[in-house]
Amino acid sequence: MATAKGPLHEPDEAPDELTHLQRMVAEFPPLDNRATARLLSEVADPGLDADPRRQLVQRHLWLVLEAAEAAASPGIPAADLFQEGTTALLKVVHGLAPGTDLSADEFLSQVRAAVATSINATIEDEARAREHDQQWARDAELLFVTEAELRLESGEPPTDRQLALQLGWDEERVQQLRRAVAEASSQHDAELMESLGEMEEE
Repeated sequence: MATAKGPLHEPDEAPDELTHLQRMVAEFPPLDNRATARLLSEVADPGLDADPRRQLVQRHLWLVLEAAEAAASPGIPAADLFQEGTTALLKVVHGLAPGTDLSADEFLSQVRAAVATSINATIEDEARAREHDQQWARDAELLFVTEAELRLESGEPPTDRQLALQLGWDEERVQQLRRAVAEASSQHDAELMESLGEMEEE
């Protein structure tokens, strides 16, 4: 019989959110192979009025939570991974066609594989997004330094073309970075003014 395991670790996320998930999942303990096989057979019989798919989803949430907690990190909380893994579980269960002839072990293997694939894809997407942001930050810093150096040499603000030639970029990237830096600066200034206003009110 499959058994649910406790949390492997708790990354930096709202404790209440993770605790809520753990309590919710605990309401649907794992099934043994016989019970899982019965539900699978009911899915295979379109004439039954029962809702075996819903029960299959509920009784395998423990597996999703287990995988989410194992893969969680400070950058990606278990709750986010649980959501992605649950979507994968739903796809597997609702993809079962009437007349399916899966054993309980085969079904469990499919669910594990689908959940793992979904969670890993989420982690990879997050890593790519983080690397993209870090690269933009590095390029913005390089642009700032290069602009200051060219201004010091010529005594005039460099053009986008001059910056692009100096950095080996195309002008479009220079313009994109300048806009991004200007927007970030404006947002920072607005937040600073808002904070100062709140301090004055106090």
